[in-house]
Amino acid sequence: MLMSTTEGQQAQDAIAKARDRYLRFLDLCVTADGAHRLTPESDPSSFATCFWIFGMHLLRKDDILFDQRSTLSESIRRTVRQVRVESAAKGQLYAKPYRQLLAFSLSALSVLGVLEDDPLEELVIDQLPHSVEHELEKLECLSGKAQSGNHAMFMAIFLLHARDRLGLPVGDKVEAWIRCHLASMNKFGFWGSKRSMTALQFQNGYHQYEIFEYLSVRTGKAETTADFVARLADSQGHFAPYPGGGGCFDYDAIFMLTPDGGLPNQAIAELLKRTSATLLSEQQADGGFCESLYVRPRSQMNAIRSVHHVLDALPNMAAAMERLRNALALQRRKYDRIQTHWSTYSRRWDESDLWDSWFRMLALARIECAINDKAFANWGYIDFPGIGFHPALRGIDTAKT
Repeated sequence: MLMSTTEGQQAQDAIAKARDRYLRFLDLCVTADGAHRLTPESDPSSFATCFWIFGMHLLRKDDILFDQRSTLSESIRRTVRQVRVESAAKGQLYAKPYRQLLAFSLSALSVLGVLEDDPLEELVIDQLPHSVEHELEKLECLSGKAQSGNHAMFMAIFLLHARDRLGLPVGDKVEAWIRCHLASMNKFGFWGSKRSMTALQFQNGYHQYEIFEYLSVRTGKAETTADFVARLADSQGHFAPYPGGGGCFDYDAIFMLTPDGGLPNQAIAELLKRTSATLLSEQQADGGFCESLYVRPRSQMNAIRSVHHVLDALPNMAAAMERLRNALALQRRKYDRIQTHWSTYSRRWDESDLWDSWFRMLALARIECAINDKAFANWGYIDFPGIGFHPALRGIDTAKT
């Protein structure tokens, strides 16, 4: 038993309350004319629409999505085609912003159950590599370059969509993608000639593991990799190289700590219970989650947190230096707010947004399902390659401990 009956019920009740509050936040991000905003204060964006759909689906509000699916799907298709034209004109057809929007659009259309109606074939064909090996080398995916994991995942998503839904003969390229990644792993189970484990290493390499999990590919290093990642947890159970965690860092770590959706060992189970409790305590009054509560404002207390955060990483000197570099860099004025290509609005570090809220709830869902496999029925995972998939969709037994 991972939890006593009382502990289990308390955890379920806390998750249920978090779900209700999250639903209210999703409502706050819908404009009067039905568009979606990354935060209640930001401008509407196509990325926000995708994140809103993913959040509603995670909460199993598919009846609401069904009622709106015609309007939502038309908006998604129109926008991604428009962005394709604009990106091509700027010479950015293979840049991260457009590729990410295309990947999320495919997932969102899959959630809405309308992907087969118009699978965005011409857009996906644009993105298929002539040579997987050459493309992975050009993007430095196998040497662990920052953000290369995103591109490796996008490549796999487009190849799998082309193989499984467009009927194109790219199965050999999917196999080449798998083969190249398995052959070039380092001792931690990631990519790059690293001697020590860092947050950037797992946060970048996590993206390839999304594809491994979707395809049921085993690396033979699952428990070893999970143990290395677990050592990067801070005292709260966060995994970012700055205090307060971060939507990406925390979810990516939790994904790596739950291979095949299960638990490698009891120590990781205890760590994830602490992480879950921390995340639940950080849900904001509006029902959403933010990137971090402890980066801004600049204050004596937050400065002390940063110092402790660096020291807590020892004796892993690489991780401590990574935290120190982040602590210093984040003091620059350019990081007073967070700017992404998801909206023109720059959000505050402590401002609830759809992206961090979806990732925090995904993290809570993944932990709950790893501890209690019966909880899977409570969550709406995405049956499409990429972020939001869960192996239980394939009938895999996730009960490991």
